[in-house]
This record gives sequence, C-alpha cells and structure tokens, in this order.
Amino acid sequence: MGDTPRSGHPTWALWLAYLSGGFGLAMFAQVSFIVPLRARELGASFDVIGVLVGAGALTPAVLAVPLGAVVDRLGPKRAFVLGTGGAAVTWALYLLVTGYWWFLPLQLVIGATFSLGWVASQSYVTSIGPPEDRPRHTGRFSFFSNVGSMVGPILLGGAAQVLGFRLAFLVPVVYCVAFTVIGVTLRDMRPPGQIATRQGAGLASALQLLTIRGIRIALLLTFARLWTALVFTAYFPVFLVEEGFEPGLAGTVMAASGLVAAVTAPTSGVLTRLASAQVVTIVSLVGAAAGLVVAPHVTGALTAFIPSILIGIGRGISLPLLLSMVTGAAPADKFGVALGLRDMVNQIASTLAPVAVGPMITALGMLLGFTTGGVLAGGVLAVASALHVADRRRGSAHTAGGEP
Repeated sequence: MGDTPRSGHPTWALWLAYLSGGFGLAMFAQVSFIVPLRARELGASFDVIGVLVGAGALTPAVLAVPLGAVVDRLGPKRAFVLGTGGAAVTWALYLLVTGYWWFLPLQLVIGATFSLGWVASQSYVTSIGPPEDRPRHTGRFSFFSNVGSMVGPILLGGAAQVLGFRLAFLVPVVYCVAFTVIGVTLRDMRPPGQIATRQGAGLASALQLLTIRGIRIALLLTFARLWTALVFTAYFPVFLVEEGFEPGLAGTVMAASGLVAAVTAPTSGVLTRLASAQVVTIVSLVGAAAGLVVAPHVTGALTAFIPSILIGIGRGISLPLLLSMVTGAAPADKFGVALGLRDMVNQIASTLAPVAVGPMITALGMLLGFTTGGVLAGGVLAVASALHVADRRRGSAHTAGGEP
C-alpha cells in the first residue's frame, strides 16, 4: 500500500478520509436548496424563508469553536460519526413537518450537526501523516468537498421533480447514513498529545490561538476566500440574467466555478513546491478578487466564464492550503478548535458578504458594486500579505541570530 509508510494509513483508509470531505459542503448546499422550496410549498413568505435560512447559518457561526472543542475531546472519528448520524436523524424529522415554523428548530439543529461533521472531517484529514504531506491530503479531500457541493443539489433536484419536495428529504437522509457508515469505517485516531478530558467550550483555547500570527493570516485569507465566492454566487447570476443571458447559460457559468474548484484542488500540493502555502493561497485569491472586478465587464457567453474560472481557481487551490495552514500553526491537541475558528470566520463572511454588497450594488450599480467588492477583498489580502512578510522577516532574524 503505497501511502502506508509515510501516513501510517493503508491506501483504502486514506481514500475514506478524503471521501469524508464530501459531507460538509454538500450538507450546506442541500439545506440551502430544499428547505426554502418546501417552506414555500407550505405557505411561508419570502421573509420567513430568510429567517429559516439564516437560522441554519446561525448555529455554525455561534457554535463553531465549541464544536471544534468537542472534536478535540472525542477525537475526529467519533465526532464525525456523531455529526453525520445526528444529521441523518434531523433530516428524517423534516419529513414529518407539516407547518413551516417547525423548520426553525430543525434548522438550528441541522446547522450544528453538519458543522460538527465538517470540522471533524477536516481535523481527521489534517492529522494524517507528516506535515509536509498535508497539502496533498487536503487537496484530495477538497476535491470531494467540491464534488459534494455540486452533486447534492443535483440529487435533490431530481428527487424533488420525481417525488415532490417533502419526500425529497429522503435524499439527505440516505446521504448522511452513507457518511455515517464511512465514519464508522474510518480508523480511530487522535492527534499526538490529545487530552480527552479537556474541559470548557474551547473559547480560551481560541483566544490563545488568535495570538499566533500564522492563525491570523489563515483567518484573513479564509475571510477573503468566502467573501469573493459569496459575492460572486449571490449576484453574478442576477447580473447575467439582467444582461439578457438565458437562465440555463447562467447556471452553466456558475457550475463551471465549482467544476474548476474540484479540478484545481488536488494541484495545491504540487504548487507548494514552487512557493509557500501562504504565497500560493494569496496569489490564487488575488485572481479570485480580480474575477469580481472583471465580472460586470463580460460581453458574451465565452467571456462570462472568465470570472467563474478565476473564482473557481481561487476556491479550489485555497481550501486545502488553508486547512494545512491552520493546523500547521496550531498545536496538535487544538486542531478542532483551530478549524472551528476557521469555520466561524466562514460563517461571518457568509453573513456579511451578501448583506454588505447588496446595498453597494443598489447604490452604485453593478459595475462599481462588483469593483468595490473585489477591492475590499484585495485589501484583506494586502493585510494578510503584510503579516506574512513580517512573519518571514521575523523567522529570518531568528535564524540569523541563532535562535531556534
């Protein structure tokens, strides 16, 4: 088994770990797709749907760090099984709902369960093998993450068309059960030095991690990554349709971004041979920010794919490297809390990006709105770059001075 000597895992176990990446983002995509449709069928107004969707994002934002502490306490395998199994049970309860307000408590629970599973799967894959192999493992893991985010809505859409919106909830039930089986099959392991009896909700550990410059750099890059992706996802389809593009073409353009992300994610490990993970991530995200700037300038079907490809490259390359950077800077017994911090920043960006850019586009128009969104992302990247340069200079000074 080729990877066993370095990673300590047989090849089949490695690929199960990579496959576990197909859970978290797929859950987010499935919740976003089917819950609004079923709620609308039950008579919910658009305002109520907004509340329900927001509730699904609330618990991951609030509980990301405590859930990361749960991962550190239980170990990533047990936490993954708990998250996927809990999600399966919660999805089954959606089948029983006959009034849309019952979705509110279920949305709070489903957000917590898929966030737990997502953080646990990241913690598991980043704990495999030596640190220098981490970009390769996280690249393959990210491939399945991106594939899951594309496959989930396709499966649900087909089920909804054949079975109706209510019975379509059977798809995520089966999906979660399948990943629970994968979780049970994973090899049980804990990062070196893990303390199973850790107390508290991880908030003190999170504050300690924020004092590490490498963590702060990774969190800034995480924010820039989600900001560009969400502004693009929320408003570029609207721009295309208003410019006269067919909805089918607009959907194809948006899907291209996910496809490019899936294809480029496994290349991240190779790219780190040319430059540091921080530099590669920053460059890829600068391209994504440029994608926002050029988005309102597209004039035809072919040029419409340019911003989609740029955003997809940034999404694909940056995710595995950010996972490597966060866990590379954190102590091994705090991987879960560190990844919970990253997930919290994801949720903050998910909330802020559409809310902030919408009024900008309304006030300034599509051209200046997209440009401002790209420039803001560039500003965050500039701060991250400055911190990285300072970190490198500090490291060089320590080396020159004979410090370890």
